[in-house]
Amino acid sequence: MNPISKKIINKISQEDKTELKSEKVELALVDDIVSTYNKIKSDADSLFSDVRRAAQDVDKVSIDAKAVLKRIQATESDVKQIIKATNDLGIEIPTEAKIAIRQLDAYRSDMAELNQRADKASTGLFALLG
Repeated sequence: MNPISKKIINKISQEDKTELKSEKVELALVDDIVSTYNKIKSDADSLFSDVRRAAQDVDKVSIDAKAVLKRIQATESDVKQIIKATNDLGIEIPTEAKIAIRQLDAYRSDMAELNQRADKASTGLFALLG
């Protein structure tokens, strides 16, 4: 083989090696991107599962708050009877009853607000899920 042919073959061989190295680097980048994507997908799926559970928990809070409100409303006629009876008799409402009535009013307000906010939060969280 003449020296020029050897130089040409050596040059081609070096270029092939360079191209192969370049392709190896590109393949490694593809593997990195795919691996990164898989990790991100797993993390995102886990977060969406957390959001789904949170939305369900908040939805349950709203349902429970409505149930407490119904129980409070069920006591309203009894409270009115107690107030009427004590007024008719000219006596004061017992301290325990006063405290209970005052607390029921506070709970009524708190549960109504809790229900409203939980409903809004639940709707927002479920909207994130699509």
